[in-house]
Amino acid sequence: MAVRKKQAILDMAYKHFSEFGLPLDIEFKSYTTIVGAKEAIHPMSVKRSFKNWKYILQALRVNYPELAAPKPEPEPVTPKAPKPKAAVKPAIKPAVIEDKDDE
Repeated sequence: MAVRKKQAILDMAYKHFSEFGLPLDIEFKSYTTIVGAKEAIHPMSVKRSFKNWKYILQALRVNYPELAAPKPEPEPVTPKAPKPKAAVKPAIKPAVIEDKDDE
């Protein structure tokens, strides 16, 4: 009977972790806050079946490796380099004739 209860709790935890997208290093208080106190696994069930919250997390890692797999990050969008501008010829400056003072 204990094995069935343990598996039922593990299945419920898997459902919550996959539904809410929770990380596998979350604290029990954070888990209860996110999932909701009425839907979350009862602390007494955790204690009776797994002894501690960390053992549920370990069982999830072992039995459901897709939860532990890092989600692929989208490729970063690199901005395109600006097109090189065509060589611009400098504007022709009018020749300035300076008055030369013959001294």
